[in-house]
Parts: sequence; structure tokens; C-alpha cells
Amino acid sequence: MNVKKLREEEAFELVGNFVKLPKQKFCESEEETKNFANLLGFPVVLKAVGSKIVHKTEIGAVKIVHSPEELNEAIKKLFSIEGCEKILVQEFVKGVETILGIKKDETFGHVVLFGLGGIYTEIFKDISLRVCPVTNEDAEEMLHELKAGKIFEGFRGIKVNKHEIINAIVGASKLAVKKNIVEMDINPLICNANGCFAVDVRVFVQRL
Repeated sequence: MNVKKLREEEAFELVGNFVKLPKQKFCESEEETKNFANLLGFPVVLKAVGSKIVHKTEIGAVKIVHSPEELNEAIKKLFSIEGCEKILVQEFVKGVETILGIKKDETFGHVVLFGLGGIYTEIFKDISLRVCPVTNEDAEEMLHELKAGKIFEGFRGIKVNKHEIINAIVGASKLAVKKNIVEMDINPLICNANGCFAVDVRVFVQRL
């Protein structure tokens, strides 16, 4: 199979069809990065972006900046990383970290995955799977199947917009088939009372 990895700008644009994106901008210079970061306010997230940069956290390519004093140093460090072409400036979003993914299986076709995300993905492996496309009822069942499913019902005062999570799962499953996505990872997809926000995105599509 001839597969193409989308540039991050393209990947975010694609997933923005079915889920919210944080306020963000891909900046090509130190000045542009500084101006947009100050516009968003602090804390703000900066990420080095480039075709050769894959695992950002492992190489120090993600910085959470809490003040203007920290900003200049963070920008210089990120642009000094080998392969850095741009800096993605993102608003800092708080909430429950989840993972929403798509995988094209040789036997079943497109499969959608949802579960706990961020650093918890590999530790707990708390995920649920369905063959695409899925209905709203299927998506709700996926939430209930998770060991951490109570979180999405407002466990201990944790507030998430369950309706938007369901819409995100259904939207991803529909887009997977429509765009012939080979693999997609939104991790983390941060969920809070205001909705679900795709913070980090990776998409592979089949070349035509």
C-alpha cells in the first residue's frame, strides 16, 4: 500500500472537520512566534514542527511557557532543534486526556479506537474498538466499555462534554471511510466541559 503522511497543518485541517481545535498558529519566525504567543496569553504551548520530527516530547520539542520571560529562551531552543521548520503555538487546554484513532485493518476495514490518552495510553491500555462507520449508540457503548468510563459521566466533579465526545468518535469514523485514512492518531484529544480539542494529530492516507 502506497501511504503518505500528512503535514501537521494538513492533519489539523482534516480533523478540524469533526472536532474542535485549540486556538493555534504555525509560525515561521521567532518574531511571529513571540507575537502570537503574547496574543494568546500565558500559559501557552510551543511545539517544534518539521517533517523529520516525530516524537516531540522525547527530544524536548514541546514547551509549556508560563511568562514572557520564559518565551524568548523557549523559542530559541525549539528553533535550534535539528529539523525544526516552524513552531506551532497553541493555547493551553486543560481536561481529560483521551485518544481517538483510526486504523485500516486488512480484514475488518476501518476501525475506530477511543480510550484514555496522553501518558496513560501505554500504561493502562484502556481502549474500546468498533468497525467503521459507527452510530451515536455505538460511540456511547464505547465509553461505557472503558474501565475509566465513569469519568465521562462526571465522576468526582470531573466535567466533560459527553455529547461532543460521541460526535467526535462518529465524525472520525465517517471521515476515515470518506478520505481513505490508513491511520490516524489524535493523542491527546483533551475533553472538558467546553468540548473536545485535538491537541496533537498524526494522519496517514492512502495515495491515489
